[in-house]
Amino acid sequence: FKNEKERKVRLIGIDAPEIGDSKEEAKFQAQMARRFAFFYLYRKTVKLSYDWEIEDKYDRLLAYVWTEKQGLFNKFILSEGFAAVFLKFPFKYREEFIEAEREARELEKGFWKKGPYPSISVRDTRAYLGKLLSVKYTCSRVQTKGKFVFLYSSGEEFSTLVPRESISFFPELKSFEGKALTVTGFLEEYKEKPQIVAFFSRQIKIEKQ
Repeated sequence: FKNEKERKVRLIGIDAPEIGDSKEEAKFQAQMARRFAFFYLYRKTVKLSYDWEIEDKYDRLLAYVWTEKQGLFNKFILSEGFAAVFLKFPFKYREEFIEAEREARELEKGFWKKGPYPSISVRDTRAYLGKLLSVKYTCSRVQTKGKFVFLYSSGEEFSTLVPRESISFFPELKSFEGKALTVTGFLEEYKEKPQIVAFFSRQIKIEKQ
């Protein structure tokens, strides 16, 4: 906001898994939805519009978020399969949102994918930024830096980041050096380098060589 005040915003009509859920699948989806929102919204200029209620009982703004590239972000996250429609209360774009989720389910996008996620090589990562998929590569180096442990590909053109708070799920990270890995998650980029953040052991698979 122009007055530099920070406010929490809840996306109208959006139902996403909770990070505090007891089920790992729900936690995984919650983290992927968070990475999705971070990738498309962080440090971006957005506009907010409102419906019949502006705030909820938790003092969060209830808003439609508009971006220059994606338009109505609430609808966009549904169309990409990273959330479901929240139908408990009436809202302006209800039918559009229902249709966006229906199409995402039909096309098996995002969380609605049945079976393994698409698998690509490091050289193809730039063409698939913003997607939920798997990347196959050989880990050339493991390095702890800041809040993450980095698993680099050859030439450091791609990396998997394991947050420090998730290290307990990966007791033998150093042993990944020289191993062929398949890493599954949300493909994003930092300083023009593609990366995936791995929160759970299920996201990293060591392949037979």
